[in-house]
Formats: sequence, structure tokens, C-alpha cells
Amino acid sequence: MTDTAATTRQRDLDEIRRQVESERDRLEQELARLKGAGGNGSGREAPFHEHPTEHAGEMEEHERLQAIRENLQQMYSQCNEALGRLDRGEYGRCRSCGSEIAIERLRALPYATRCVPCKEAGRE
Repeated sequence: MTDTAATTRQRDLDEIRRQVESERDRLEQELARLKGAGGNGSGREAPFHEHPTEHAGEMEEHERLQAIRENLQQMYSQCNEALGRLDRGEYGRCRSCGSEIAIERLRALPYATRCVPCKEAGRE
């Protein structure tokens, strides 16, 4: 890689780092908001005389919030993992073949760990 290409790639990686840090901060705020908004469920058990279907709406909302929380937590973890790879100098290398992941892919999916050919081939 030429010095110019290496400098350009480093500039791109610095920009991606800022993007990932910003996304991680946004996800952290969203997770905190969900927790503060009763994302852990109401904690109320139905009295013995009430039918379970009377609480179906509450249960559905609790399950929906739980799924959202799990998805946000997974994305938050992926951001932290990407930042760790950046810190260790491992970011942008395919875990399967070791080649450089295209910067366009990293911009679109900053936590990508595989190049397009390996991802399409289903390589682990």
C-alpha cells in the first residue's frame, strides 16, 4: 500500500471510529431510556381471580420491549467489539481470509468482520 493510500485509509478509519463511537453513545442512551420507561415490565402479577387474557396487552408490550432491548444490546456489543479491533489494529481485516475489507463495506456496516466474498460464501 502506498503512503497516500495508507494515509487515506487511516483517515477513513478515524472517521469510522467517530461514527461507531457516536452510534455506541446513541445506543447507550436508548438502552437507558428503555430501562427508565419501564422496559423491565410492570412487575405486577395478575390477581388469582383475573383471567390471563386480561393482561395479554401488557405481556405483548413487555415482550416487544424485551426484543427491542436485546437487539439494541447486541448492536451496542458489536460497536464495542469494533472499537476494540480498532484499538488493537485488527479492524478492517477479514476474520476468514485475512484480506482487507473494502472501506465502502466498513462505512456501510462498521462492525463487519468479513469481506464480501467470504460473507457471501458463508465462511466463518
